[in-house]
Amino acid sequence: MIMDFQVVVLAGGVSKKLLPLVSKEIPNALLPVANRPVISYVLELLELSNLKDLIVVVEGEDAALHVGGWISAAYADRLHVEVAAVPEDVGTAGAIRAIAHHLTAKDILVVSGDLVSDVPLGAVAATHRRHDAVVTAMLCSAPVSGPSESGSSGGKDKTKKPGRYNLIGLDPTQQFLLHIATGAEVEKDLRVQKSILRAAGQKSELI
Repeated sequence: MIMDFQVVVLAGGVSKKLLPLVSKEIPNALLPVANRPVISYVLELLELSNLKDLIVVVEGEDAALHVGGWISAAYADRLHVEVAAVPEDVGTAGAIRAIAHHLTAKDILVVSGDLVSDVPLGAVAATHRRHDAVVTAMLCSAPVSGPSESGSSGGKDKTKKPGRYNLIGLDPTQQFLLHIATGAEVEKDLRVQKSILRAAGQKSELI
């Protein structure tokens, strides 16, 4: 049953990168996108999939109060939401670690609070159960080119460092996740266990 899943929504806090669009009164999760708080999109996706028992993790006590107040007013009697405040700048793993004592289900669905998608999250959960998977990830394609990490200043042309991207290894059907590495972990050589390649076939690819 999909209802057996515990859902964790990582809503962030007040990102310095988004200033002055966000503030203590308008944290990341409440930033308007098409005239509605961005977190409303993922909450509606979850509601449509009958995933209604949620833990919304917010960085910072003040931000948590504002996000919790808005959710209570907008989704009263529609969703059962527990808002958990965690320290600021703890990162994804730190946020989940901070609420680990709340996680009691066998399967946990972790979603970003700024997810805007037309993919039913219930379908992702059902796929996870159907394959009895250890981890199921929803991925999307991204262009290889993008903004560089360093720019030029003063009109001088400087050598630009290429941006780093996560590397994802998939089987030939693109249905099974074989390997994942952050760009920071990969310099020139990428090592993948031979047993994985043998099991999945030599035509497995990285994206």
